[in-house]
Amino acid sequence: MSPFTFCCLLPILAMIIFVPSSHPISAVANTNSHRVMGMEMGMNHFFCYSFRVHVIDGFSSNQQPLLLHCWSKDQDLGNHTLYIGGDFNFHFRVKFLIPPFTHFACDMDWGQRYLRNVEVFDETHTWKWCCKTEQCYWRAQDDGLFFSDDNSSYVKKYGWQQY
Repeated sequence: MSPFTFCCLLPILAMIIFVPSSHPISAVANTNSHRVMGMEMGMNHFFCYSFRVHVIDGFSSNQQPLLLHCWSKDQDLGNHTLYIGGDFNFHFRVKFLIPPFTHFACDMDWGQRYLRNVEVFDETHTWKWCCKTEQCYWRAQDDGLFFSDDNSSYVKKYGWQQY
């Protein structure tokens, strides 16, 4: 690669990494579907700055829905009610190394059980779990909250608290 080509590409590369916003581009609540939205692999997969976070109701019955409230420092993503297979998800881009860092959290209630301020994405460490697929899957089940980056291999991250 010639020095001229490198000098021309460097500013473009810097814009790709540092300009994107951390505001959600879209948020979707699909409360009736048993299918999770397909993976969205962007052109910028190498840089891992575009992500989709899913919160899925994986409970064994619909007796109690999952009540969900998610937010970032800049935006409230609202309250959502999910039934079995329901998927609330949102897409966003991070601004690496430019404070304030991207952080999304959720409160979850399921009958007499709850989780508060669950970090569903944080630029300083959670992103590493999601970088390979640009997807973060959180599935609420009877025995806790589980994480996956591929919607198939889940690992338990949190146990439910009791009221």
